[in-house]
Amino acid sequence: MNSFLLYCLAFAVTLKCTHGFQSSCPLSSRHVSQYDSMPKLSSITTSEETQSSSSSSSSNEEKVDFKAYGNGYKTVFEEITAAECTASSGSIPSDLKGSYFRCGPAMFSAGSIAPPKTSIIQPRDGAPIPDGQNPERMVQHPFEADGGVLGVTFQGNGTVTARFRYVRTIAFTNERRKGQRLYKAMDSTRELGYGIAEGIGNELHTPLYRHHLLPGLNKKRKNTSNTRVIYWGKRLLSMWEGGAPYKLDGLALSTEGRSQLGGVIPEKDPFGSKMVIDPVKDRALMYKIVQGAKSSELTVYEFNNKFRLVEEGDKDDEGKSTVDLPGLAMISDMAATANYALFVTPKVSTSMQFMFAKEPGKVLSTEREPAMLHLVPRVGSNKDPLSLEIPFDGVVDANLQFINSYEDGNKIVLDAIRSDGLKKLGSTKSSEWPFVSSREDYEEKASNRSLWRYEIDLSSGTVSKRKLSDIQCFFGGVKPSQSTQKHDHIFMAIGGLGDDTAPPQGIAKFDCNSESIDSWMPEAYEFCGEPMFAPKVNPSSEDDGYVLTVLFNGKSEQSELVVFESSDISPGPVCRIPLGIGVPHGLHGCFTDSEEAAWSFEEIQRRAKLADKIESRGNRWNEVKSDFSGLGLRFDDMEEYFGDSFLS
Repeated sequence: MNSFLLYCLAFAVTLKCTHGFQSSCPLSSRHVSQYDSMPKLSSITTSEETQSSSSSSSSNEEKVDFKAYGNGYKTVFEEITAAECTASSGSIPSDLKGSYFRCGPAMFSAGSIAPPKTSIIQPRDGAPIPDGQNPERMVQHPFEADGGVLGVTFQGNGTVTARFRYVRTIAFTNERRKGQRLYKAMDSTRELGYGIAEGIGNELHTPLYRHHLLPGLNKKRKNTSNTRVIYWGKRLLSMWEGGAPYKLDGLALSTEGRSQLGGVIPEKDPFGSKMVIDPVKDRALMYKIVQGAKSSELTVYEFNNKFRLVEEGDKDDEGKSTVDLPGLAMISDMAATANYALFVTPKVSTSMQFMFAKEPGKVLSTEREPAMLHLVPRVGSNKDPLSLEIPFDGVVDANLQFINSYEDGNKIVLDAIRSDGLKKLGSTKSSEWPFVSSREDYEEKASNRSLWRYEIDLSSGTVSKRKLSDIQCFFGGVKPSQSTQKHDHIFMAIGGLGDDTAPPQGIAKFDCNSESIDSWMPEAYEFCGEPMFAPKVNPSSEDDGYVLTVLFNGKSEQSELVVFESSDISPGPVCRIPLGIGVPHGLHGCFTDSEEAAWSFEEIQRRAKLADKIESRGNRWNEVKSDFSGLGLRFDDMEEYFGDSFLS
């Protein structure tokens, strides 16, 4: 036994750490490959062991380079229309086929992509300027930045095509023409600092206060379309909490226009930024919330695989379920089971100013009281709506990031990432760019996060909750085949300091049965985003797949797409694919293995050239005055407005 312990100690010293940091030397194959021939210790560790390891190895400064992380909040000044990419280490799997998309804030200095040279209207301030040169053009919070979408297509033969474009929202186009920042209504809320609303109102990653409360398209509400990108019914949409989604071309990522989903959603109503897919019924759920001081109206929509409302439910209200909620409902996420859609609303009070002003930071206050969990019956379920109180434990249940939910007999299970901002209630840090330059910066702007399980007992009408892991975690997700069903694993990004506040950096797989964690951590200056499961071609089981994520290198300010075997995270990526661009820290995305989504490089390149050509036509570009971008109303939009029969 003693000799075995000595061997383990020697092995740990050789690796310098116990949870998979890369070697500093370049590798020709997958990372840590120089150790592949050596016997390996178990890669599965409990969350307590992970935290103990992270606190006892090297100093915190060596584990997380906070300045390098802050470099991920820089504007992308040049888009990528189409680029063939090759692996810098490992090889691109031939059984990985489909398209990965991710959305996130990307333009922190407004108007930083100049209009086409043929445009009559050119910015008064001239060409785009570097971040920070003109403070008047800098956003006050990362979430206010215009959205950009990354697309990476795997052709299934070991080749990859990448592209990156901004979403041409109406606000983006207006600021692009002027070369100025025009939409500043949220500044009054952002200027209140990072301690408001129990420390989560202006939280660095995903603030509770995400938009101005005055509905409709106006100077008070800027739809940045920067939160999530989804692919459903052969349509690619970018989404933002509070406004209509934008329809994008899946190949070129060019913007086709603001979408009302075939007239389903009213033009001015706030729309949610979440889609939940039910693989059993082959449906997609979305929601909208119309907020009022005394009551709010919540509507859940269900779409079939052709993106049409399902033909179920009340005759006059087919395909949707509507309920009234008390007070002003602050909803930030949705989960779903076989019979219900789930929402959580914290207790919020409104001031007298609400009638005259709609700045959330000035007219709303989050109360230290129990939040409510709402069960909204799904279309055709014949269930009754139910609202239950969540016991208050000193931390407000607000701004939860839902992972998945499912029904287990007369019980509903909901797993979520919970934010705790109490330690920064007194934060006086400004909201100005650059947003992070030190550990102190980050700790005063970001909340602590942990993994929780909520259980709803339908028999007793009670809710209980318990912490599954203290480790700092972000962007939790499950295999698509287990959405709305019982899941056995959670994929998530994790911080590099155990349970201490730290940015998303590594990748982890949490085992829901053993509550153990299989994780991989990159270098101190490298940071991973949301992990996304991608099934293999002809998988041997539903668990057979890969995990994809974008890794940002804060030293080189370049990004890679890294690919892991979903069954074994700790050995590190099986391949790393440089994207030729520094993609800012993103939010949410998706992977589709739909047959039509494995476009070739030539197909993507042709579509991208066509999109650029149309946008460069100055007369067409200058005529944009309505919902549609420089591409105008395309032929393939017609089915959205006139139904499937138009193209049949």
